[in-house]
Amino acid sequence: MALTTVSVPTVYLAGDIGSSSSKFFYRVHPNQTVPLWMEPEVVDNLAMSALPKLMGGGRPQDNAWLVVGEQGILVGDAARALLEQNSLVANKADHAAYKIAAALGVIAELEGLPSDYEAMVWLALPLAEMKTREEITQQLEMICEQGFNCRGKAQRVKLTLRCLPEGFGLYLNRKQQLKQVGKSIEARRTLVVMMGHRNLSILNFEGGSLRMGGSNSNGPGFWPIFEKSARSLGVTISDYRALTNAVMTGQSQQISPARGKLFDFGERVEAVRQSYWKAASVYLRDYLLPWLENQAADVLVSGGATVVFQDQLSAYFEELGVRNVIFADGEMDRLVTVVSQLPEVAMNPSLPLRMTDCYGLFQGLMGKVNKVTV
Repeated sequence: MALTTVSVPTVYLAGDIGSSSSKFFYRVHPNQTVPLWMEPEVVDNLAMSALPKLMGGGRPQDNAWLVVGEQGILVGDAARALLEQNSLVANKADHAAYKIAAALGVIAELEGLPSDYEAMVWLALPLAEMKTREEITQQLEMICEQGFNCRGKAQRVKLTLRCLPEGFGLYLNRKQQLKQVGKSIEARRTLVVMMGHRNLSILNFEGGSLRMGGSNSNGPGFWPIFEKSARSLGVTISDYRALTNAVMTGQSQQISPARGKLFDFGERVEAVRQSYWKAASVYLRDYLLPWLENQAADVLVSGGATVVFQDQLSAYFEELGVRNVIFADGEMDRLVTVVSQLPEVAMNPSLPLRMTDCYGLFQGLMGKVNKVTV
């Protein structure tokens, strides 16, 4: 009797496990590009007996729980109820392996995968945290090799993991765009500016390679500046979300839980904006300007904070005479179409922009896989 060989499915996954959210794109079947958005909270070291009381309904990505060894772990929305607030200043290496394992388990459930499968994962990390990649890799490999349980289903994953600096996806996306019009990205300097919620970073690419000289990820993030400003303005934690919405949307009137009514945050919005822009502009002056020799560089700008500060950034670069400035939100028609699958977009219009780097990373991963396959 002839033996039938059953191929093992492979999950191709790109992830950006940000402190404000975890963004993913994955492919299991040919020509798939599926976005996945998960909340960032993680609660570990839970007793096994506690899990049944904490499990709820809804989508798998909203109620992700793991069993690793003898401990239970909640990830995303399932964990949020147990935490007073999200820590946007926590190191991304903390709980990174659990977040990725949860994403793999959720994908396995959504796609109906068997318990044994392979996964090729590209993960974005801040440049300053790239030193944690070995720690993350070892922890995740151990979890995948020994096996874990996600939402009641056993998982055993043959893992390949690669960590890349945040912003690399934007570079890969720009490289592909130039290639389509017959141009080479290696011909000029490319500076990637990522204005994230937790940090502001600059990547300097020359000759097709990342140059550590001129690259830095220790710039001021929006959230630390926001928290400091909010406290100085007398805004309570319960109103942080309302003030954030006001800053991001430009709609100053928001429902204030602290006051129990509609409140105009206008003056506070302006104070937060000024505080952040002051800190960001000092950082750009110190770490970006030295690399804009004769204005002969392409500057790619992205990150959640650019939604609010694009006008200031445009004026800033115009004053410097830098003409080749590309904002990610002007280059993402295809991404918007893909991300529109997510219901979260209705509540968060800036979501496609926040997923741009991860999308570029995913495209780079699939390009690598297709090249090897061919």
